[in-house]
Amino acid sequence: MHLVIVSPFPPTITGIGQYGYHVARAIVESNTFSRVSILAGADRGRRAIPEIGSAEMDYCWQPDQLDALPAIQSRVKRLNPDLVWFNLGASAFGRSPLSNVLGMSAPLWTRKLGIPTVVTLHEVVALADLRALNAPGGIFAPLGARLLTKIATQADVVCLTMGHYTNWLSARGVDCVHIPIGAYRQPKFLEEGAEQEILFFTTLAPFKGLEILLDAFTALRAEFPNLKLSIAGTTHVRFPNYAEDLKRRFNGAQNVQWIGETPEEKVMDLFRNAQIVALPYTASTGSSSVLYQAATWGRAVVASDLIENKNLARENNLQIEFFQNGDSQSLQSALRNLLISPERRNSHARQNFNAIQKFGPAETCAHYLQAFNRALEKHKSPKRIPAAVREADFT
Repeated sequence: MHLVIVSPFPPTITGIGQYGYHVARAIVESNTFSRVSILAGADRGRRAIPEIGSAEMDYCWQPDQLDALPAIQSRVKRLNPDLVWFNLGASAFGRSPLSNVLGMSAPLWTRKLGIPTVVTLHEVVALADLRALNAPGGIFAPLGARLLTKIATQADVVCLTMGHYTNWLSARGVDCVHIPIGAYRQPKFLEEGAEQEILFFTTLAPFKGLEILLDAFTALRAEFPNLKLSIAGTTHVRFPNYAEDLKRRFNGAQNVQWIGETPEEKVMDLFRNAQIVALPYTASTGSSSVLYQAATWGRAVVASDLIENKNLARENNLQIEFFQNGDSQSLQSALRNLLISPERRNSHARQNFNAIQKFGPAETCAHYLQAFNRALEKHKSPKRIPAAVREADFT
């Protein structure tokens, strides 16, 4: 059976691209499909491309280019696969609303070709706080968000990374399933280093709360003079100058390390060097892969008390040190609680590490195989995929 995967992809590391890489790797390593073709969205010239076994890589589209849809259309037509899986988010196709509306219509177009189609949506923009996210479109942004959600959910099966997204769309007649982001690799509880270090790791955008974290960090250094802050991640496509502006603003801040984009093979070391992972987001764009990665490597987490963060903690039995959204002093207190107590950090980390065990790569892959079967059944295809995958099949 031939599977086509359409996703943002490394070498550029973004949350959705990193997720696409790891889920694709698990699917390929399961040996379920005789052929896997990946229609990847990235600039392949930036660094060596991570290989995924026997998968055929085709870097046929790039964000911010209006020809992404026709490029995907032509490849799917030529390949004529048994099944297509789209891994998408609201900004997957670039910074402009037009490029994203066009790109998000690819699952609908593929389904109309008669090909079973599954889409993973990392964001349901109709539920987002558009003002806090600085969404484009002004007074028309809510209308655009509803349109984008409508278009993006026209696949045979829609997979959501948050349970309350699934409940909301199911109530509106969408055939959807909840698949948590889970662990990208087999969990490993990393030993905590002696240095006090906070890690901020995400795309850099105003709604990620980095200014609040920098203010809290600066104040905490009076109590913890050796405290360090590492800032890793790429610039958000809608805010290309944000990171540089912030660097200039906090140019005099001591013990702040701006790491920038981090290759996939070095991501684990970011968590190895940190004692605490900070998620000070002022608005949510969906489930946080960084939260799951912190659980995977055994690190305590501080996060704003957004409803999405609380839902994630409840849905996955995770322990998070919450602080009041947007409040620098509340963030200081939350960080202080963990900095002064190795026992508290370890308790949180152990709780999360134990919880993540049931969300490993094999389990994520098995959930996708079930969703793929569901799409095949809806199209009355005679083909089926084995619904269960043994963990021993994965490396």
